[in-house]
Amino acid sequence: MQKIRINSIQCVTPDEIDKDEIFLKKNGRKIWPKDQKYHKIDSSDIVNINLILAVSEGWNEIEVWDYDFLSLNDKLGIFKFKADSISGKYSTSMLLHDKKSMANYIMYWEIIEKK
Repeated sequence: MQKIRINSIQCVTPDEIDKDEIFLKKNGRKIWPKDQKYHKIDSSDIVNINLILAVSEGWNEIEVWDYDFLSLNDKLGIFKFKADSISGKYSTSMLLHDKKSMANYIMYWEIIEKK
């Protein structure tokens, strides 16, 4: 297993006009934020995440979801990244789940332990 740190996420464009209420999932399990249901984010906002995760060597995915109050939550997209590269800092753009969505996010992360 590798260890990565998700340093931050930047919202380039939210999916909703009045900010997105995002949370992150890995392998079907919510991983962030830990102490609340979601985090509100708007255009140009950068949210410090500072989350350390053990991930498999090779390709990994982290899902970006938008919390909805009256309907099912929406999967906005995924951050797909390869964790067997050289240790260091990286950025990954989100791949859209729904091609009609306007959401655009960037994840800033780093490999902190390579095994």
